[in-house]
Amino acid sequence: MLLVLVFPNISCSDEEPALSESFFKIYDDSNLDVSYRPIDVVETVDGFIILTGTELSKSDFMGVSLIKIDEEGNYEYESILDDYVVPIGKVHLNESDSNSYFFVMNPTSLEAILIGVNPQLEIEVESTIGGINYPLSSARLSNGNLLLQSYDPLSQETEISEIALDGSYVGGNRYSIGPGGDVEEEIINHYLNASERPLPFFCGEVASGSYYFNGFYNYSFSLVFTDFSDSPSGVVQGQSSNAGIRAALPLSGSEFAVSGFQFDENYQLSSTTLSTTGISSSADLYPGNMAEVKPYTPVDIIRYTNSSTYSIFASETKGRQILLNFYSDAGEIIGMSRIGYLNPFTFSSIKVGSDNSLLVLGTTFVAGRFERIALNKISENEIAGFID
Repeated sequence: MLLVLVFPNISCSDEEPALSESFFKIYDDSNLDVSYRPIDVVETVDGFIILTGTELSKSDFMGVSLIKIDEEGNYEYESILDDYVVPIGKVHLNESDSNSYFFVMNPTSLEAILIGVNPQLEIEVESTIGGINYPLSSARLSNGNLLLQSYDPLSQETEISEIALDGSYVGGNRYSIGPGGDVEEEIINHYLNASERPLPFFCGEVASGSYYFNGFYNYSFSLVFTDFSDSPSGVVQGQSSNAGIRAALPLSGSEFAVSGFQFDENYQLSSTTLSTTGISSSADLYPGNMAEVKPYTPVDIIRYTNSSTYSIFASETKGRQILLNFYSDAGEIIGMSRIGYLNPFTFSSIKVGSDNSLLVLGTTFVAGRFERIALNKISENEIAGFID
């Protein structure tokens, strides 16, 4: 049974925000042996849903669990999807039917499964994506469909697919990791040990009909641009899986906000030009190491608008805090915030709430030993206090 531990938010304003505007909750469990790996959080019509992996006794893969919390961050109930494993981010809310959509994997066939749940965690869509194995990342497209990155161990290809909300295949293509290459072991290790050294799989849309994925291609872990043609339209090559891009967010045209890595060093570029129609190297982007950021940290980048528009980079520090860096479009860090006090914290995802708050999902340790889900909702007024 999950329990809620409440910690006060530190507010930069004179007036304390309402509980629905700002909260910091840790979701403990009366069963000390239970382990959670939070994936993503989504805001619904009456609160929030947290998608998390859970430790299974019958499988080395993480199981799938959904946690419903109310508008003030209080735990309501949990739903466990016993038949599936390895939930992947992100969770995508479809406003027209109020369902939240995400992908999981069938542990026997290894095929991707699209799940859609209503705000009460009842399954409305449960569709096998035939022939698509090892789901790795997903994104919402501008037309309302979903983009899915996956890996085919038989053909040894990375696949990028457009999937409708009923689970039907719309289009896509496959790209070879290189003749004789085999990364199945690396992908399985990613599933099993994602909290230690996660591979930065992600995908997205540059513009209608133009997509990207970060994954294995041509012997390297690279950022690949595609219009679903037989050959990629552009590639930012990594160096095996030792250097490359950790997160990317399209800004305008070929301008991107980028977080990258060179072995155990990390960097952030609030705006840089990427060649979406040619071959380039991620090594050419490296400006120098950010000493505070933890090696192999998970990273996410979002756009946020208050009085102006910023890019927010979320990552982990070597001191085991969650670090939020706020960048102006001119490339300057104009503010930062750290989440974490006495206990270590890890980062999972960040989103903008309907009230222009920030929803930061991660974990912390209860009693210094038991890793538990933590959700921090930061109000718009508090965010204004972070910015110079």
